[in-house]
Amino acid sequence: MDLPVVLEDWSWAEQPISSSINIDALFLRKPEIPDWKELSQFYPYCPGGEIIFWLCPIEDTEWTLFEGENGQWILMPLTKSPAHEESLKGPITPISGYESNGEKIWIYLARYPLKPLQTAMMSYYSQKVDSFQSIEKENDVWILKEDMGRVVFSEQGEYVILAHYL
Repeated sequence: MDLPVVLEDWSWAEQPISSSINIDALFLRKPEIPDWKELSQFYPYCPGGEIIFWLCPIEDTEWTLFEGENGQWILMPLTKSPAHEESLKGPITPISGYESNGEKIWIYLARYPLKPLQTAMMSYYSQKVDSFQSIEKENDVWILKEDMGRVVFSEQGEYVILAHYL
């Protein structure tokens, strides 16, 4: 993956976002914390940073950088498409879309604790949830009705990453 200027000079490790979501992202190794001053010099038009996730359109890709579990910083390219934006509704930001083994997977980011996020999401999906399962936390997998797939919630520091499998 070709990284933008500044980010290409940092050390990254590619690994799954979490044990329950097997989608790879880039985890910052060195420096341990992003150099926000350097990023703002190269990309002064990009919002976010130390307090909220950084979002930056660079060339043909939008990038997001956010602090995950154990203070690790995670970099992901954003993939936008009409189908992606319609996949789930709620207080979430679409990050990426993938296709693996014939299954479409949409990744979202939310800056809410898990339980309040799930409560908010229930206002949209209460009649569409068929059952719940637990992997890392109680009811962190929702099996949806009507071929709507499943949603996996994974807490990552102050954020929750959702994977919607269709």
